[in-house]
Amino acid sequence: MGHFMLLCAFLCISAGAVRGASLFGKVIEVNSGDVITIFNLNRPVRVRLLGVDAPEMDQAFGDVAKKHLADLIYDKSVLVEYAGISGDHSLNGRVLLEGADIGAQMIRDGAAWVDPSNEHRLSATDREVYEQSQLAARLESRGLWQQENPMPPWEFVKAAALSRNPVAALPTVAETRRPAPDRPTPELTSMTLMASRLAAAAPISRNVNAAEVTGILPRIDGGTWRLLRPARESFSALVPEEGEQKSFGVPGGDRMIDGYLYRGRDGRAAFVIWWITGPTYGEADVDAIKSSLSSFLKGVGTSLDTLRPGELPNFSCDLQNEKDVSMRGFTGLEFDLSSCTIPTKARVFTRVIGSDRQMYLATVFYLEKDDNISRFLNSFTITIPRNQDHRKK
Repeated sequence: MGHFMLLCAFLCISAGAVRGASLFGKVIEVNSGDVITIFNLNRPVRVRLLGVDAPEMDQAFGDVAKKHLADLIYDKSVLVEYAGISGDHSLNGRVLLEGADIGAQMIRDGAAWVDPSNEHRLSATDREVYEQSQLAARLESRGLWQQENPMPPWEFVKAAALSRNPVAALPTVAETRRPAPDRPTPELTSMTLMASRLAAAAPISRNVNAAEVTGILPRIDGGTWRLLRPARESFSALVPEEGEQKSFGVPGGDRMIDGYLYRGRDGRAAFVIWWITGPTYGEADVDAIKSSLSSFLKGVGTSLDTLRPGELPNFSCDLQNEKDVSMRGFTGLEFDLSSCTIPTKARVFTRVIGSDRQMYLATVFYLEKDDNISRFLNSFTITIPRNQDHRKK
């Protein structure tokens, strides 16, 4: 099977609907009674159980809660339905093991409380389940409820802070703080999370044959191209007319933000553009560009392996041959990734406005060089948003 099948597999994956806000991975570490680390997209991802607050590790019952969580899910594959990124850059999400809600189980077993600071992110049904689970555990004196007056972890944290600084009046829930600009760029941000989700589209049946794969996006030779210039965005590009555009939600801090994707094909090349505006964490523009593009390419490789495990060549792609293409207040980098398993070219623009970062990323995967590759990348430029381009004649 040659590189053409590999490109067709990528096209098939990128044509699939983007999944909901979820990740799947094996639990490789239990950090505490409410934080775990899973292995997803070839990297560790920290997950904080949504709506759950277990005793602190230096608090009574903290080590018991951690061991109980480990007994439930350590070294097992879980689904994480996430609802945002916390201040320490871990995901906030419900953790499911074969359909069972582990957060609800921890609360029902008396190993944790319902967390009043983020239970509002749960659905009404899940919130009711969590609260009823806590009531049942308390009435049955399960776990930490065997104590006469167990101290909730948020009160324990507040008391510890006040003992160190009695003068300070601390809020019950500490404010989320961004890392200082000189700190290392966090591994997981809204940008890298979206890049991973774009690449990891819905799994394809392992029984799909070559004819079915190539039929997902029909081969187009010399097809019609059009100008893609989304309203309120600061970029434009020439793209194949037969492509498709989608939008979807991505968690960003304590809110959901909208991400957008265009993908299309002409001849033996696949063209992809995605764009998003979301929270920034003080990372440098160049670091944001490289981490987002790397996450996207890493996700492509993982998705290809999901399609036909062990049958397709391992997709690898390291960032190289970068060129500065900055313009109109945006930092821009272009990459010639000809050494990738599928030759790839990419151009990325980003800038920070207030507390948000705009990110525009265009990639083309190709098997044969043609004029459309340069045409696509060179046309991907920073422009004036359409809703501002209304000068009087």
